[in-house]
Amino acid sequence: MICTWHYAITTGFNLPATRGTCVLSQDPYQKRKKIMSPWVELRMMSDGMYNKFVEKAFDFLNADYDMILFPIHQSNENEPKGDGHWFTIVVNMEAKKFQVIDSLRAPSNAELRDKANKVRAKVITLWKKYTAKHKGCTVPTIYLFELEFITGFKQWNAMQCWDGSRLPKLIGYDEFKLRKDMLFEWINSPTNKIDWRNCLLSKMKSKNMGT
Repeated sequence: MICTWHYAITTGFNLPATRGTCVLSQDPYQKRKKIMSPWVELRMMSDGMYNKFVEKAFDFLNADYDMILFPIHQSNENEPKGDGHWFTIVVNMEAKKFQVIDSLRAPSNAELRDKANKVRAKVITLWKKYTAKHKGCTVPTIYLFELEFITGFKQWNAMQCWDGSRLPKLIGYDEFKLRKDMLFEWINSPTNKIDWRNCLLSKMKSKNMGT
């Protein structure tokens, strides 16, 4: 899961990113993966131990999932009003690890390690408080899960996507086509409960009648 600066704006994240996370988390083809809303991390790291939204997020039976993914936002201390940076922490049940994936920073980065340790500690506390209370909880000892930093492709600045050597050659029209393909996937997603076809057609008819 590669994170980029497009995922964050000054206020923390934008609405399309939040909707995208929601769609992914409800995808029936990804039943063994739970993707937390970006709000969960922001709330649990800033609102103290009790928050109804956070409680609801952790109130599930962990046996339903192989992985639980947390999008993590880290503000830039040098630019408090800046965008900050997103990375991912995965609770991998099979590996029994808190796996950290960051497209920008190396595992040796002090800020990354500090943030990852704080998130791990908070997840363990909330897990014990809400998740482990279920009788069917199979991982009550999540505190034994250690941090593991996953190394992979890096994006060294906001406008760079790796070194380009393994990416397809894209031209101007490709961007438009990719947007159309993404829109098609979202509209036809099994998690999309809105009849967009009739909705769009009705709007087109109304517009034509108005003209």
